[in-house]
Amino acid sequence: MKLRFVFPLLAISTLVQAAQVKIQEELFVPASNPEIVRDLIETGTVVIDHVSSEGFELYGPTGIAQYLDSKNIVYLDMKEINNKAFADYPSSMQIEAKLQELVQKYPKIMRLESIGKSTNGKDLWVMKISDNPGVDEVEPEFKYISSMHGDEITGRELMVTLIEEMGSKYGSDRTISELINNTEIYIMPSMNPDGSDLKQRANAKWTDLNRNFPDMTRDSESSPKGRQIETQLVMKFQGERQFALSANFHGGAVVANYPWDSKYDVHPLNDLVVELSQGYANLNAGMKNSREFHGGITNGAEWYIVRGGMQDWSYVWHNDLQITVELSDKKWPPYREIPGFYQDNRDSLVYFMGEIHRGAGFKISRQGVSGTVAIKQVNGGTRDLGSYAFRGSEFYKVLPEGDYLFSVKENGSQTVNTLSLKVEKNVVRSNGNYISLF
Repeated sequence: MKLRFVFPLLAISTLVQAAQVKIQEELFVPASNPEIVRDLIETGTVVIDHVSSEGFELYGPTGIAQYLDSKNIVYLDMKEINNKAFADYPSSMQIEAKLQELVQKYPKIMRLESIGKSTNGKDLWVMKISDNPGVDEVEPEFKYISSMHGDEITGRELMVTLIEEMGSKYGSDRTISELINNTEIYIMPSMNPDGSDLKQRANAKWTDLNRNFPDMTRDSESSPKGRQIETQLVMKFQGERQFALSANFHGGAVVANYPWDSKYDVHPLNDLVVELSQGYANLNAGMKNSREFHGGITNGAEWYIVRGGMQDWSYVWHNDLQITVELSDKKWPPYREIPGFYQDNRDSLVYFMGEIHRGAGFKISRQGVSGTVAIKQVNGGTRDLGSYAFRGSEFYKVLPEGDYLFSVKENGSQTVNTLSLKVEKNVVRSNGNYISLF
């Protein structure tokens, strides 16, 4: 059964303030109703996360535990739990060494780059996987990002394992080879290496990075000003590429979460995001058969409101359709269980990467062209899907199956080029479904 928790006080103040919340204490409260901490919610100094029938997570500055003690509210200290589980996990430096080893082993299809350094000076590594990794080809661009919450570690390990499998099976596994030959795939195993090494949710400045992005309900523009360095680096990275489909990975539940996170409105491509999420969950038996979430999926806002999340930001400002995948109920499961989590998610991970090819786009031969493209679906009647900005002489969008008209207008020109494109499922076209414009 899907749970929906609506808190008027949260809607008024708390989560709007979440980007400024200092996270020094990380607690789990075994109660199904967060209203028991109404006084804290009213102050706007806490983050509530992973609401379930078993309880909720509560994050905030030093003193939260003391407050709960004064109210005789039972809680668990999640940092103590994490410290016990952490011993067997590699450090961020060991993860870096593993990535360096893989790029040396598979240089023909891998390129490792740092998009910048964290608060404590650790590199944020991204592995590009493609048949020509050193070339910016005209191909659909896809990305995975994990562990923006440092204490949600399962995804980091799964990303490294996925990279290793793609390298080892290139040339022998048809699906993986086809993806690598016709896609530009980017994988960031850890957005918050400081948090993982410190065994905490927040970055080294005590900030929740998944409450730190521009939010469509309160921000008029996507500005990096005043945001954490890790957030700024990911924003810059996204702005330099043409990502059209992505996922980010968390822990604390097992579910595929689709937008919106920050408001209850229906997403303009709701049927598609539901289908993509269900496709991921269907290939993971534990997720699909969830007792908590029907079919293993949930709408973000229906679960709990998140303001300043990466999922909504990526689509609103970058046309990058993104879902959030929660991989494990325990944030630091025993390290020996990681191979099992990979097997649970392996087919889902490969499936979802393949869905980047359920789309269409165009490439203009002249460099530096920007403009707008209006999209209409024309099979079974005409459906207006809106107008989208493009830049870098390129545009690509993941869409439902069907026939489309793209009306392309360059900035400073009155000419409109109308393109007819067809989007199909389970078809990986050579280098993607693009039309060239001259």
